[in-house]
Amino acid sequence: MNDQSPVVVGIDGSEDSMRALSWALDEARAQHLPVRLVFAYGGPRAYGSMGMYGNLPLPDIRIVQAAAEKLLTAAARDAAEIAPDVEVSTRDYDGDPSPVLLDESTSASTIVLGSRRLGATGSAVLGSVSTAVSARAACPVVVVRGPAGDPAEHAGVVVGVDSHEDSQAVLAYAFDYASRHHAPLHAVLCWHVDLLAEMMWTPMSPAPPKTEACLSEALAGWREKYPDVAVHAGVVRERAVAGLVAESTAQRLLVVGSHGRHALAGTLLGSVSQGVLHHATCPVAVVPLHSE
Repeated sequence: MNDQSPVVVGIDGSEDSMRALSWALDEARAQHLPVRLVFAYGGPRAYGSMGMYGNLPLPDIRIVQAAAEKLLTAAARDAAEIAPDVEVSTRDYDGDPSPVLLDESTSASTIVLGSRRLGATGSAVLGSVSTAVSARAACPVVVVRGPAGDPAEHAGVVVGVDSHEDSQAVLAYAFDYASRHHAPLHAVLCWHVDLLAEMMWTPMSPAPPKTEACLSEALAGWREKYPDVAVHAGVVRERAVAGLVAESTAQRLLVVGSHGRHALAGTLLGSVSQGVLHHATCPVAVVPLHSE
């Protein structure tokens, strides 16, 4: 049995979770890690294609558990066909998905989730499990918001650099991923345009020199540590969420950080990390940052 920290995938039988499984298998192969498929079928909320079971009598819960095991067996079979060289295990829980996955994150290398996009209401649905887990997980969380860009078309990794926070953990994840997958990296620092200029009442001024200097300082040492990664860095004159979403269109991965300071973080949508989770069209990696 492989004792390395696995890549954990939240499975719910939906097409989105199958896309997440494919992404996870690709990443696990690149890191020589096992994959664990997790399905939580209990708790107070609906999850995936299965409904709310918290008030059903015990025999019905057993039926649901059998259905969960059947679903995981089918997913494991699909995984074996996609990546026969990757070790895959399964685990089902009678519990609410968010706390189950948060608990899994303490022993996982990465948590990978589908976005559960449902047309125009997709952002609201995303705000439950995926947002809560990405805000408070102990390890990086990847939410597969859409298909990754084609490497043949030079799709790369976009990483958001924050001038007011320590971005080193975010850059470490982004550079490591880019190196493993032989992808170029684009480091982006979004410069908040002043309101008058944004409304075109005053001429657009260039980004202040300290902004460019901040980006260069953040990247110092990473180019030397990863000489195999082609790096492009630039300041984008846009609000953070809009700028990062635009820059990551048709790319392989968007990497951002999250402090996840309190229990309600999963329900608040004001941060950059939660904002891009609602609007990005490529997979998004949310890397936990140290917070008090």
